[in-house]
Amino acid sequence: MVTIEWAALSAADLPAIAALARRCAAYDGGLPATTSESFLGRRYTAGPAVGAFSEGRLVACGAVRPVGAASAATGLVDPDHRGRGLGSGLLDRLTADTTGTAGSVRVEVESVTPQAHELFLARGYRQTFAEDVFRRDLTAPLPAVPLPPEVTVEEWSPDTEEDFYQAYSASFADRPGFPGWSREEWIDWLVDDEFQPGCSLVARDGETAVGFVTCVEEFLVQVGAVPAWRRRGLARALAVAALGRMRAAGATQVFLDVNVNNPASAALFRGLGFELIARRARYE
Repeated sequence: MVTIEWAALSAADLPAIAALARRCAAYDGGLPATTSESFLGRRYTAGPAVGAFSEGRLVACGAVRPVGAASAATGLVDPDHRGRGLGSGLLDRLTADTTGTAGSVRVEVESVTPQAHELFLARGYRQTFAEDVFRRDLTAPLPAVPLPPEVTVEEWSPDTEEDFYQAYSASFADRPGFPGWSREEWIDWLVDDEFQPGCSLVARDGETAVGFVTCVEEFLVQVGAVPAWRRRGLARALAVAALGRMRAAGATQVFLDVNVNNPASAALFRGLGFELIARRARYE
């Protein structure tokens, strides 16, 4: 019989949490970035965290952190220890608020399994957001997809930021959940230490921005075309141009995520050789 001991976790446990995250990602799929200590630190050191140990090894863990006025929970269970009640036990601990009322915490999952999905539904949660994670091998040939002849492209720079923002706003304003960010808010969300300005491109028809693509290291963040330029191959051509630049910069793989309510984008990227590897989800 396996003995499980639960204990509070701290920043000192991040190496063990990262090792568990890597075991889960190898089994379930998902973004490699979600197994880094920097990513996990933001989720496991911003609020209470708990872990389950078997013979001194961390086999499950979870944490609750504040997100605005609400709380978000996340957790991991070792693939070799599933089917033994660890997931439900972890959920009980994470979703009990300070008054002891269960179900008051939003649950976020980086790679949701069918078993986890059924557990959340059985506990009265509903899935309020989901996006599919895709991967492409950049050592494989890229298709030849030329840009429309009337279109010119430029890289990201201080001089082109406004054009990028205009293309972003016009491309996504009609999408469900569009946040309506200002230029400053969008750039603050997008640009970090891993941002790749040389792989991020804005397309113009004359002086008008009609499409764009933005990239960070090994990740295609956003690709869009304004309504008048949809179904004309622009987004596809921009994606291929960005992938080529990422490969030239040394990348051997690239990831992206697509909201499950956007099947047209999913079909576009499947056509470019991307393969589905996981689904990220949120439950409330």
